[in-house]
Amino acid sequence: MKLSTRSRYGLRAMVLIASKNGVVTSSEVVADNEGLSKKYLDRILMQLREAGLLRSVRGQGGGYVLGRPADRIRVDEIITALEGSLCLVECVDDPSLCKKARDCPTRKVWSHIASAVKESLRGISLLDLAAGEGERGCFGPH
Repeated sequence: MKLSTRSRYGLRAMVLIASKNGVVTSSEVVADNEGLSKKYLDRILMQLREAGLLRSVRGQGGGYVLGRPADRIRVDEIITALEGSLCLVECVDDPSLCKKARDCPTRKVWSHIASAVKESLRGISLLDLAAGEGERGCFGPH
């Protein structure tokens, strides 16, 4: 499994916005701080806003704030908003896509991996990342 730059940049942007503690943060500030293309970042932020993870503030001094508290936003939600399903193969989410899905011995492996990835990412909140807990290896349910 390989995540796209969209997920990596989106997660970094969310951490930066979370670290501002409710202060409206412009996409220019995020792009500058993270060394990202503003044009590409704007598309990512729009996806996150559409998913309800960010809220946009218009006008002078406008930008973005979190859509809900950082402790209630999980990493799996951010990645899913930007990538779609976290499954390695499509038949895990939709068995009708494969004639052999019902009897496939390998589908169990893909399903197990998808569950483990989702569980792991669900155990990390945006607050954990913004507070720097990831640097100390403090991931997991609290």
